[in-house]
Amino acid sequence: MKTAFLILGAQRSGTSVTSHILSKFGIDFGSDQHFIQGGHNPIFFELQWINDANNQLIQTLGHRYTDFFLPIEQDFESDRFTQHEENLHRKILQEWGETSSIGLKDPRFSLTLPVWQRVLSAADYRLNVILAFRSPSSFLKSNQSLFHNWEGWDIDRHLRFWLQLNLAATYFTRDLPVYFLCYEDLMMNPHEETEQFANYFKLDPTFVDRAAAVIDRSHYHHQASTETGVALIDEYYQRLRSHIVSTTDYVNYGKASSLR
Repeated sequence: MKTAFLILGAQRSGTSVTSHILSKFGIDFGSDQHFIQGGHNPIFFELQWINDANNQLIQTLGHRYTDFFLPIEQDFESDRFTQHEENLHRKILQEWGETSSIGLKDPRFSLTLPVWQRVLSAADYRLNVILAFRSPSSFLKSNQSLFHNWEGWDIDRHLRFWLQLNLAATYFTRDLPVYFLCYEDLMMNPHEETEQFANYFKLDPTFVDRAAAVIDRSHYHHQASTETGVALIDEYYQRLRSHIVSTTDYVNYGKASSLR
């Protein structure tokens, strides 16, 4: 069976460097001509058509990517998604053909995973799921400086976006084996973390050195304490890091936030 590495997690949380590491082990992320911001260094490894497809899936749910919403599996069971899935299947074949090990990266997967699970399974891919995780304080500084126009976003909204994406990723992968990759740990111990990563996925150990070499600590601009001073966010950070967030937590947080 073919293998698809699916990288989830909030943006600015190490999803790009994770993809770069995997690419050095021979995982195919598609044509670099199809990446967003081609030629950008560091490389984002995001295919434009995957971004567009995820935006369409989110729009079918009645939202935009930057809206606050916490979907559940039943939201994706409508016939409205059938055409989307057929289109995704065609796009995957066009991008990769019969390539045996592929990589897909987009923070939006955290909100649309059920569709991609069905599509990749139908295309005979076994999923290897990686959750890239970064502390909310350093995410905040990095996300605020992102090229995106965060008009009207205050600190609370940025932090809630971090929590939204991490909670959704945790919720949708609760019944799957997930490799939890901490960005701070990767930056502090690049070779050790890369070696552990390779061992977990049974990747060729002779490529560890070249894979670890792509980790440039000069890109680790926003080092910060893990505490944000916002009690709810700091509590969820510790719980997410300790893997003790439940489905009930997810549903209750969604309900409470919708009343704000």
